[in-house]
Amino acid sequence: MDPTPSLRLLLLEDDPDLGQAVRDHLRGAGHRVDWCRSLAEAEAAAPPALSLLDLRLPDGDGLQLLRQWRAAG
Repeated sequence: MDPTPSLRLLLLEDDPDLGQAVRDHLRGAGHRVDWCRSLAEAEAAAPPALSLLDLRLPDGDGLQLLRQWRAAG
């Protein structure tokens, strides 16, 4: 049995090269990764166990999404 539990992660990153590299690395470690490229796309996703949030996106920033999740409980 693998001692590392698999987590569902949300990656919010609009840079395609960086997003793909991070996603591939996390998947290689056995995690499930939902890669969102915009704030709107991430808002439609269910809050994950762990989030990696970009702070500068064309339609907002990751902190805005984090505040929404916290306000929703």
